[in-house]
Parts: sequence; structure tokens; C-alpha cells
Amino acid sequence: MTPQMKRVLAALAAACLLGIGPCLLGAPAVAAPQDVPPSGSNAPDNKGTATAVSHGYYIEFRVAQIGTYGHSYAAYGRLNANGQPADFHYADLHPMGNYAIMALGHLLPVPANTQWDPDVLKLPIASSYRRKLGAAEYQRLLLAVQRARANAHPTWNAVTNNCNHFIAELAQAVGLRTPHDFQVSYSFVPALRDLNEPNTQGTSARNSSPSSTTSETPASARRANLR
Repeated sequence: MTPQMKRVLAALAAACLLGIGPCLLGAPAVAAPQDVPPSGSNAPDNKGTATAVSHGYYIEFRVAQIGTYGHSYAAYGRLNANGQPADFHYADLHPMGNYAIMALGHLLPVPANTQWDPDVLKLPIASSYRRKLGAAEYQRLLLAVQRARANAHPTWNAVTNNCNHFIAELAQAVGLRTPHDFQVSYSFVPALRDLNEPNTQGTSARNSSPSSTTSETPASARRANLR
């Protein structure tokens, strides 16, 4: 490794430690049980599959507030009779390892994880976009998540394969148009919403997800960082 590359990695690692670099989760990822429901919510089925009785389905694209860039992930499940989520399942892509590995991920592909880490729900939601799905769309979504998790050796790269790329694939699976993914999460999810809901441009993202914060992340449980 050349001295110049060493300096670049050192600078990126320092940025991560300060919470200003595009590390997304800002800490080593820890594999956790998938689709853990928030406290007080209806427990989802083990595989997130559709049940015989349903009032429809949804996918909600979210930005977790962390660092300068944020972290994109998706929530999905069934809707109740009031059109609100009846259960919650989650999917994302995030880098694994220590700060040096994540810093290297800004230059090269590094090991990643598609196993859900429930600590993400402790972060405030900066913006979100919820979309109602039909049964066929929901099945396509489940297949897309299954394909992503079937990869035994996923990788993450800040430029070519980050959390925005991951949720963009889920959005495309349900027939949504996707914006350019080379942007920070804070702007990617609002751009996704505006591209598919042009009449909502300039409105608050929380209007599309009125219960996403209060039902899952009470103020007493939120933290600015995972570790």
C-alpha cells in the first residue's frame, strides 16, 4: 500500500469516527434476528409472507438519521383495516467490520450484511415514503428480498453498491421509478417519493408515514449513534 493510500484511508477512518463520513451505520454491524417487530406492534410471521386475510400491503422507504449522509432501509408488511401497518419487516444493506474496513469500502468492495440489525430502529427517521402494494406487487417484493439475502457473500461499496442501490432494487421490484442512486440517503428517499408521487413534491415526508416514528421509535429510545 502506497503512503498516499494510507493517508486516504486514515482520513476516511477519522471521518467515520467523527460521524461525518458516509459510513451509514457508523459502527461495526452485528448480525441480528431478521424482521424483529417494534415493541407493541403485531408480531409478523417468521418469513414475512402474505397471509390469507389481508387489507393490502405496503413498503416504506426510510432514512435513518446518522452522520452527514444517513442510512436508507425499507420496512414492509401487511396493512390493517385502517390502512396502517399491521406488522413490520425490515431490509437493508450495510458494511461489516471495523472503521478501517468501512473506510476501505469507499475505495473497494468490502464484506456486507443483509441481516437486519434492530438497533437501526433506535435512530430517528429523517424522511420516509410509504407505498401501498397489491398482492402481486408484495410477492415480487418478497422475492427481491429473498434473492438479496440468498447471496452468501454480499459486498458494500460507498459508490457502486450502497444502501441506496439496495432499496432501489426493492423499489424497482414493485414497479417504482428510481432516481440516481449516487446521492446521500437524506436526498435519495425524498427524490424517490417525488419521482413516483409528483403531486407531493415539497411536502413533508412524514405525511406519507404518519405513524412511522411514534409507533416504533419513542423519544426515550432514540440515539444519534448505534454504538
